[in-house]
Amino acid sequence: MDNTNMRIAVIRLSAIGDVCHAMAVIQAVQQKYPNAHITWITSPLEAQLVSLLPGVDVRVYDKSTGLAGMWQLRQSLADTQFDVLLHLQWSLRASLLSRMVRAKRRIGFAKAYSREKQHWFVNEYGQTPRSPHVLDSFLSLTANIGVEAVSLPLALTLADAPITLPERYVVLNPSASKAERNWTQEGYKAVIDWLLEQGFEVVLSGGPSASEKALAESLSRAGVINLVGQTQLSQMLTVLKQAQWVISPDTGPAHMATLVGTPVIGLYAHSNPLRTGPYQDLDKVVSVYQTLAEQEYQKPVAELPWASRVHDPKAMSHISTEQVIATLSRLIK
Repeated sequence: MDNTNMRIAVIRLSAIGDVCHAMAVIQAVQQKYPNAHITWITSPLEAQLVSLLPGVDVRVYDKSTGLAGMWQLRQSLADTQFDVLLHLQWSLRASLLSRMVRAKRRIGFAKAYSREKQHWFVNEYGQTPRSPHVLDSFLSLTANIGVEAVSLPLALTLADAPITLPERYVVLNPSASKAERNWTQEGYKAVIDWLLEQGFEVVLSGGPSASEKALAESLSRAGVINLVGQTQLSQMLTVLKQAQWVISPDTGPAHMATLVGTPVIGLYAHSNPLRTGPYQDLDKVVSVYQTLAEQEYQKPVAELPWASRVHDPKAMSHISTEQVIATLSRLIK
């Protein structure tokens, strides 16, 4: 294949964290193939992030438009024959959407890692991932075109922050997409108190949902700046980039911080951080996943399927304040 002007299609619709992993991989593709024409099909919210990648043609598919929206996408790409389609999502919806794209090579996950019959919709399988991490699973596909590593942080053009930020602050992103993944209110308050004692200000980040705003309001006090629900994603990236550290459960802003090079203290209980943790900061994760998973499944984590989750709704309460403060103390030193 002549790679000089290769046309590459990418399908990754959601969620924000997974799109962040995919962005790192696609920028690595751009670095190897600077003249490639890349078209990325994604969802409306995630498009705010993908559009920050220079040189990527972003096409938005809103799942609420159903088959009609898929057909509209097909018509918009009718004159384009892609050399490669990178099918980066295990979902039947994404697979159906992939059939709207004409491509010679349709690369999906290795068959042993296929879910929701993705292997029915591709004609080429990726490599065996070198680790369980989601980002490495994406690299297992791009390995077929010679891209096997990423370079972080990414080169992105970011928006200005919505306010003048403090000189020395830590971002606390308290809410995950599911409330059971949030740490305890008492834990957050204790860590905020400790950070204020160390001379840091604290900036709260998060989305506009009522539950996120309510949690942030309960944590607000002197020395705490509440930006929950007040930033676009590009502005949030700026807030994350200028922070000393980001503290967050398993949710999108933790992975957004990785894109801009800010160290992340991830709080994990329900999912294996070796699979979904902040890619550059697995050594800073505070996790009780292994203990709880082995209690639930009665076997070592190494023997569990790679996507096994802990189902205890109070799993995050097993993370202690002392564990989080110990990690922060180590970083300060």
